[in-house]
Parts: sequence; C-alpha cells; structure tokens
Amino acid sequence: MGSAPLSWIELESLTNFSIDYENGPTNAQSIKRLFGHSSSDIRVVLYRDNHAWCPYCQKIWLWLEEKQIPYAIQKVTMFCYGEKERWYKNVVPSGMLPAIALDGDIITESDDILIALEKTFGPLYRGMTDGAVLPLRKLERLLFRAWCFWLCYPTRSPREDNQRREAFVSVAKQVEAGLEKSLGPFFLEEFSTADVSITKDTPCDRTIRALLTGSKG
Repeated sequence: MGSAPLSWIELESLTNFSIDYENGPTNAQSIKRLFGHSSSDIRVVLYRDNHAWCPYCQKIWLWLEEKQIPYAIQKVTMFCYGEKERWYKNVVPSGMLPAIALDGDIITESDDILIALEKTFGPLYRGMTDGAVLPLRKLERLLFRAWCFWLCYPTRSPREDNQRREAFVSVAKQVEAGLEKSLGPFFLEEFSTADVSITKDTPCDRTIRALLTGSKG
C-alpha cells in the first residue's frame, strides 16, 4: 500500500526558497504590495478575482506594479465561479470587478480606475487621454469585440465561423502592425497605458499568439 500524498504544508517545508510577497516579484498570492514602502503608505485597495484570471483586473494590477504604487489586495469570486461575497456587494452593489478604493473612494470600470489613478499618481509614460494612446485603446476594444463575436456566440455555418475568424485575424494584424511601427518592444517609445491595455493576459491575447505564430498555447 502506497504512502499518503504530501500535504501542501509538507510540500512547502521541502522547498529551499522563500517568496517576498510584499516587495519581491509580483505574485498572484500577494495580499499587499509595498515596493519598499510601509503599510501606512497604502492609499489603494485593489478588488480582483480570486484566481487572477479577470483580464480587466490584470490591467489595473499591471499598472500598479509598473508604477510601484503601494496597494492592498482583496480577492473576490467572479460571477462565472459563483455568488459574490456579501461583504463585497456591500462595497460594490453591482458586484463588478475590478474595483478600487482610492483614499476610501470606490471606483469601478477599469478605464475609469486608470484615469483616477493617473490623476493621483501621474500617468504611466503616456496616459489614457494622450493622443498617441487613444487610437491604441480603440484598437484594443475592436480586438476584444472581434474575438468575442467569433468565439463567444454560436454560428450557423462553417462559412460564418470562418468569416468571424478572418475578421478577428484582420484586427490582430492591425495590432501587429502597430507594434511594428515602434522601434522598440512597446507600442510607444516606452511602456505605457497602451501596452497595459493590450498586453493583459486574456484568452483573446492567447488566440492572437496562436494565430500569428502557429502555436497552440
């Protein structure tokens, strides 16, 4: 008879590394990020999904990490995984994610959140309303709509499915062309809000990579 599998605690005791959840590399298990500051410097609470899957939560998460703004994290169940926690509905009656508390004020909708954060902490290179960022934000919305229309709604025939696929590929190529205009790895001269919007790790982005590289991951 084989031995019982090790528990998570037992497995953890066998590791020879430690993780600094507050000041080290970003980690989905963190509940506080300080970047060398103290807890008293936290002005932002990010409400995001338990499993770090929500793409629009990721957008705010990435922005805060790039700006190294001290923040706390409270995790919430996504609608697709079950009922929202009662305490969260008391904070955000709609149950929407992401949300933040900025100096105690609750803000929802990822774009509105970024605008509020920019007003408080300054933009990430170029901000949400910058003339160079606005077209790229619109491109991200086109990309998401094309992806969702192709894969989230039933089609009546293989021909219709192929038409939707080609529409998505067309927008994906526009994204690729936007990157090719830059001399570096980002859409603009430096990492900016435009990159935050488009590079969040969503099923849409994974579909782009698969189509443009021929991979299946």
